[in-house]
Amino acid sequence: MELKGQATSVARIALSYMMMALSRIRVASLWVTSMTNSENTLGTYATLRFAGDALDPDEISSILRTQPTRAYRKGQKYSPGPRSPEVIGKTGIWYFSTKYSVSSKNLAEHLGELENLISPFADDGRRLRELRDVMGRKNLQAHVTCFWRGIAGAMKPSISSAVTRTFDRLPADIEADFDTEES
Repeated sequence: MELKGQATSVARIALSYMMMALSRIRVASLWVTSMTNSENTLGTYATLRFAGDALDPDEISSILRTQPTRAYRKGQKYSPGPRSPEVIGKTGIWYFSTKYSVSSKNLAEHLGELENLISPFADDGRRLRELRDVMGRKNLQAHVTCFWRGIAGAMKPSISSAVTRTFDRLPADIEADFDTEES
């Protein structure tokens, strides 16, 4: 009986070290991405988008356990903006933006929000597996777009390889739209 208790203790200690290591990796990935001074940043946000003709927005929301910024099915009417007339979706879209949910000017924090959506801490890859399954069955594509605008002469941010690997596992391509003010 005592041996079983010791084995449980060893397993708990090992698990706590693994969780601490994963936490440090996530923090390191944020640090590498955030090396651009946020004082030189005018604005930043990131988006995660799923697209495809057979996309069911409710299915994506259910897996990610969050509501999208915008979502519609192929053939569904939607309004692209407050002053725009309704249009019919040519393909299905599920779209989440960090523009209003993350107040930081640090791009790494915006990307961290998207990473947590698809691969939350201690999830053991369940969401990623479910998303890959849906993407495969319904021929969906995933895209991450990073927006950043800085003052004239500001150094543009970089996206860490750890963040890139996370989105590669989905798979999602990453597009960077980085710009500075004109001098």
